[in-house]
Amino acid sequence: MTLWRNSILSLAAIFLIAGFLAPIAIMFATSFYHRTTTHYVPGFELTHYLRAFDPLYLGAMWNTFRLSFLAATIAMIIAFPFTFFMAATSRKLQTVALVLVLSVLSLSEVIVAFSWSTALSRSAGISNLLVWFGLMDRPASWARGLPAVVAALTYFNLSFAILMLYPHCSRLDNSYGEAARVMGASPLRAFFNVIVPILRRPLVSTWIVLFVFSMGAVATPIWLGRPQEWMLAVHISQQALELGNMPFASALGVVFLSVAIILVAAVNKLGNKP
Repeated sequence: MTLWRNSILSLAAIFLIAGFLAPIAIMFATSFYHRTTTHYVPGFELTHYLRAFDPLYLGAMWNTFRLSFLAATIAMIIAFPFTFFMAATSRKLQTVALVLVLSVLSLSEVIVAFSWSTALSRSAGISNLLVWFGLMDRPASWARGLPAVVAALTYFNLSFAILMLYPHCSRLDNSYGEAARVMGASPLRAFFNVIVPILRRPLVSTWIVLFVFSMGAVATPIWLGRPQEWMLAVHISQQALELGNMPFASALGVVFLSVAIILVAAVNKLGNKP
């Protein structure tokens, strides 16, 4: 048994090093390379890191964090009550709901972004329904802007939030809420004062995962946002794939990863305080 356990741990460590630590180490080393007109060569220079603090990329980083924060928060506000009440229904309804959630997960970010760009367009979008119901005079296009990006990212996060929260909500003892209502608390007060504190750690963990997922969005801000509203992942992919500037793309990635780790660690520490 000990040999079997050590073998599994060793295999997991190998996958961790090969799939996570090694790429980060290569990215960190490449960020110091010298960029020539045609390629890049090994070296040690800080010009790429200095350029990473240009207002354009600082603005992209700010867009990344605020859009990811909004998308993760709105998704949690929608997903947590839905999952909590879904877990209290019959097994049949739960199965149907989970199948629908899993079907949404089969959609890629590109498909979701394209679908939202169509739904928010002037020619075939939601505004045409509002005109048909007499709520608007003429169709309007909402396919470009921060609200459209937040809406698509939130939709993409909902399925992940529901699946991550469902095991915790399904195992929750209903006697806690019933005891609170017996003591005179309203259902809404019992939900926020009893259920939410009990599930605080899963809620914080789920929010962090959604926040991290949202930060890596590329297709969504390109399809639904304007260039001045692009997230940092768009600029990193542009530098690496279109311009071939791997040292600068690596420097942006290192700065981005460092700030993200600090923010996630701070949120995790604050969220898990007793």
